[in-house]
Amino acid sequence: MIAVGGVLVLAGLITLVVGDWSGQWWLLPGGLIAAGIGVLVAGVVARVRRRLAPLRAARRVASSAPGTGGPVQRLRAIPSMIAAPWRGGEAAVPRYQTVLWLAGVLYLIWPLDVIPDLLPLVGITDDIGVGAWLVTSLYAEAGNQIARQRAIGAAEQD
Repeated sequence: MIAVGGVLVLAGLITLVVGDWSGQWWLLPGGLIAAGIGVLVAGVVARVRRRLAPLRAARRVASSAPGTGGPVQRLRAIPSMIAAPWRGGEAAVPRYQTVLWLAGVLYLIWPLDVIPDLLPLVGITDDIGVGAWLVTSLYAEAGNQIARQRAIGAAEQD
């Protein structure tokens, strides 16, 4: 669809430049360009919607999952989730996972990198990757922690 829109715009521009439009066909270049822009925009919108469909589906699943909590609840659950394995209590995540999270945070704030940040577009990618892993991992485990706490609370009430 995007290619068809581009071809229509190009055809309109070519006919505008090389054509003799003194007769009844004077609207043709403008019509081709307008139609091409419309098809081009529709194609871009369709492609963006297709790319966002998995994200919308994941958001729907996450919001419909009972007992996982919202972002603020998950943020509040992170300190207790990280401290639990080190206190000797019921640990939801193993100690090595908390060490990996700590290593990720240290890597993000440490001034020396595996790939220097001075390299354009490449230097920041390792930081983005570690940051994305850290955020998604903490967010998912915090949701699991909230669900476990609610299940324990429901079991105690029974």
